[in-house]
Amino acid sequence: MNEETSQARQHAACCLLDPQFASTHERAIVMIDEGGTRLDVISTGGPFGPVRTSVVMSSTLREDLASLRIERNGSTPVGRREPVASVRKPAATMRGPVAGGRRGGGLLRLLSWLLWSVPLGLLAVAASFGYEQYDKMRSRPEVTRGLVQRMTSGEATKLLSATGYLKSRSQAMIGTKIPGRVDRMYVQEGMKVRKGDVLAVIEHDEMLALLASREAQLLKNRAEMDEAETEIWAREREDGRVTRLHAQRKTTQEEYEKAVAELKKARARAAAISASIRLTEANIREIRATIHSMSLYAPFDGTVVERQGEEGEIITPNAMSSSLGRTAVVTIADLAHMDVETDISENLLARIAIGQPAEVSVGAVPSRRYRGRLRKILPMGDRTRGTVKVKVEILDPDERLFPELAATVHFLPSESLQNPDAGRSYLYVPKSALFQEGGHDYVWRIADGDLLRRCRVEVAAGGDDLARVESGLKYGDAVVLNPIKSLREGETVRVVQ
Repeated sequence: MNEETSQARQHAACCLLDPQFASTHERAIVMIDEGGTRLDVISTGGPFGPVRTSVVMSSTLREDLASLRIERNGSTPVGRREPVASVRKPAATMRGPVAGGRRGGGLLRLLSWLLWSVPLGLLAVAASFGYEQYDKMRSRPEVTRGLVQRMTSGEATKLLSATGYLKSRSQAMIGTKIPGRVDRMYVQEGMKVRKGDVLAVIEHDEMLALLASREAQLLKNRAEMDEAETEIWAREREDGRVTRLHAQRKTTQEEYEKAVAELKKARARAAAISASIRLTEANIREIRATIHSMSLYAPFDGTVVERQGEEGEIITPNAMSSSLGRTAVVTIADLAHMDVETDISENLLARIAIGQPAEVSVGAVPSRRYRGRLRKILPMGDRTRGTVKVKVEILDPDERLFPELAATVHFLPSESLQNPDAGRSYLYVPKSALFQEGGHDYVWRIADGDLLRRCRVEVAAGGDDLARVESGLKYGDAVVLNPIKSLREGETVRVVQ
């Protein structure tokens, strides 16, 4: 019995004090009979299922368990056992095995916190995503956007605009009249040449040899002419002598007629030699002209804009393809006199006239605007396109302009020709973006994230649809066109194109 009492005491102590025992036995109930002499320990959830142990307590055990007795108000019915304690967790003041239980409990709490944090985090992400979707779906004011642009005062006050291409007023492709091989090239692209400068030389050795032959023939003809003239002199003397003798009847008629015939023959031979001399001289002039044409000369002052031929290449005047040879050696143009050729719609032709001032912008030179003037309206329309071709003269060209560059012509009012600031650049904002409050001009600027910012601006007179910005905006700012009165500072809007 003492051994059983000891086991029951140990079992009860484990139930009451050891948290590890409590973890393996979900619930331990200690019951003492009304006399305090019998101990019943009932444990559930242990490794062997429910276990009940009943022992008779000694006086020492009764004293030890008395401190664990639960006081209740009122009396306990006679004959019933009173539950002393129901143990789940160790007391906070226990030592020894309880410290290990605390560590185990901390790990459980950490694990529990982690298990709760995962769904809470997912819930927070889902809530944030849902709010973003709601923010996108909710109604926002729709606005039309305009941009602050940089342009010249001429562009702001233009009557109409047209696009075209630059053309040199004097431009020529230099080639030969007869086929030949390029012997020497004296120019490169971009070189400036004067009228009469040699650009290239075509091989002409055969022509030089032919010229020498014709010059020798000319010398021979001239020698023959000297001989013919000497013979004429002799025949004239003979004819005079025979004529005198015939008058004195000292010679026969036959001798007289023979002398006259010989004189005529000598004169005819001299005439033939003279004609041969003239023919040879003409041939020489022709050959020399051909040789001169083998040297290609600049027909006017200009700039070499293209070099088509190279030394050793065949030049053919009427070649139908590049495989048969090139048709020109170089192309030169007068870049000091440039025009813009463009087409104007028939319906807009009444807005312009000869001498109309214009401003020319070239895509290759975005930093400059050139002054122009309408020089010519070609008297021929294009009925398929409904346009008329015009030529606008550039009044202040520079070395950055050359043929075939794309250009835009802005035709200006007649009085703008005398405006010294016509070529200066300013910031312009559409007038439809302006609204007034308290006597000041404001615009709604669209910031990052499509947020509205009200900006006070200072503007000056501009064109019909544009106002010149003095302060308050910078180049590239987006503004709201035709703003409604319900817009508010910091409001998010939806931009429609």
